[in-house]
Amino acid sequence: MTAPRILIIDDEPNIRLILERALRHEGYDLDIAANGAEALQKLAGANCPYDLLLLDLQMEPVDGLQVLQAAREQDPDLAVIILTAHSTVDSAIEALRRNAFDYLLKPALPETIRRRVHAGLQQRRRALQQRQLMGQVETFRRILVELDDDDSLPASRLAHTRFIRSGNLVIDSHHRTATLKGRLLELTTAEFETLLCLVKAAPNPLSPRQLVNCALGYNANESEARKVIKWHIHRLRRKIEPDRKPHYIKTVRHKGYLWSNE
Repeated sequence: MTAPRILIIDDEPNIRLILERALRHEGYDLDIAANGAEALQKLAGANCPYDLLLLDLQMEPVDGLQVLQAAREQDPDLAVIILTAHSTVDSAIEALRRNAFDYLLKPALPETIRRRVHAGLQQRRRALQQRQLMGQVETFRRILVELDDDDSLPASRLAHTRFIRSGNLVIDSHHRTATLKGRLLELTTAEFETLLCLVKAAPNPLSPRQLVNCALGYNANESEARKVIKWHIHRLRRKIEPDRKPHYIKTVRHKGYLWSNE
């Protein structure tokens, strides 16, 4: 896992040293800017984005609020902790209005700094996870809209497209994801491959040996294949079947398993 990147911005050398010492052994990737102008340069030129800013407000000629505005335009989820010795009610309100995570007065204790930095990074992680989930929801919404126009495509053509739809199931074969009734399924690699093989073969059933070969990539005798694929089918049914009753994945006696979208 990549270490969180923190940019310390203060025009007082002793304050920069205190902040760096407080965070040095916390496993962070620390960077320093001696004034607002240098901070803007680092923000603009960073190949890897920062996760958190420790930002002084009273700097010249570029003050902390200008840096905060530029940082927000670049990354709305960036955590920003204001640290200043010259607080005013107006500056505090303005910083919070621009979504600064916290507002601390100098001199702050090292333990307080470490605690608030940890909390700020946690908030950023939650914000990024939420943004990622919302992006996935929007992606699947677009997929469903696009597929509404493809209902007439025969299964032989669908099997070779990126998106495969069978009733309420949508499979993205490129990103290896599947949604059922708009719900993202949490599938293992073997479960995803088993599902994909069943859907592509529908309406024809696949024997256990065929499923082992298709989904797991090796040949097995009938007895071994039944034992292996029975376990994967059981786990797959637990994740997709309503009330755990075989509705989508049906057992065809003496033949194997069949995907049904009825």
